[in-house]
Amino acid sequence: MNVKKTLKILDQELEGSTGRILFVCGGAAMIAMGAWERVTYDIDTILPRIDEELLEASRRVASKLGLSKDWLNNGPDSLLQDLEKGWRERVVELYLGDNLSVYALGKMDLIKTKLWATCDRMEDIDDILFLSPTPEELFEAKEWVLKRDASEFWPQIVEEAMKEIERRRNE
Repeated sequence: MNVKKTLKILDQELEGSTGRILFVCGGAAMIAMGAWERVTYDIDTILPRIDEELLEASRRVASKLGLSKDWLNNGPDSLLQDLEKGWRERVVELYLGDNLSVYALGKMDLIKTKLWATCDRMEDIDDILFLSPTPEELFEAKEWVLKRDASEFWPQIVEEAMKEIERRRNE
């Protein structure tokens, strides 16, 4: 999916609607950070909840572009309870249109959420490596991720992810 083209068409579909603001994470946020080669098949919206008007507009876009009907989704909206205070002040502009503005999580919030995701599925490690976190940023992310799960095995899982990041950085 060409994220900017898709958002432009969604913006056009929302013509006459009051200005909407979306906050996104995931692949679209990585593209906002300059990962133009990054492939994504959906846009994960954390705010606001997708209402009926936005849902219908997104389905018209899906039909036009041959996308999944759920290409725009609130799948990761549970992140809201875990993002640190002030995350809205750290967002990055992804798209500004006449009817729609889209902002992506900022770098540090992405590093944290991508490290958390890496602990469940290693394929997110490429996103962390693209973001080129400093050792201090990785340490801060690790401390944040350690608090996301109370399992006795969680610290070991996080440590294994950190070791794999270091190994891949040194290749």
